[in-house]
Amino acid sequence: MKMYQCPHCGKPAISWLRKIFLGPGAPVPCQACGKTVKVSFPDWLKAALPGAAVMVAALFFDSDLMVYGLSLIGLALLIGLHLLWVPLVKE
Repeated sequence: MKMYQCPHCGKPAISWLRKIFLGPGAPVPCQACGKTVKVSFPDWLKAALPGAAVMVAALFFDSDLMVYGLSLIGLALLIGLHLLWVPLVKE
């Protein structure tokens, strides 16, 4: 399972699944050293905006297929960009 590196000790800190739910206001302890890691609000926001914009755009379609399709694409963007673009930072 992919683990993300701790900014304190450089060892694997948290799993990809735990990082998906990690936000700027929810720091978690590193599994290796126990020090707290989090994500910064600006990085979190930059990664969340494209997915959120696609989900909002889905609201303007009448077709259920378009609404559900765009909502799934938005969700995939939210998760994917968070995992790729948002680094862990020291608390």
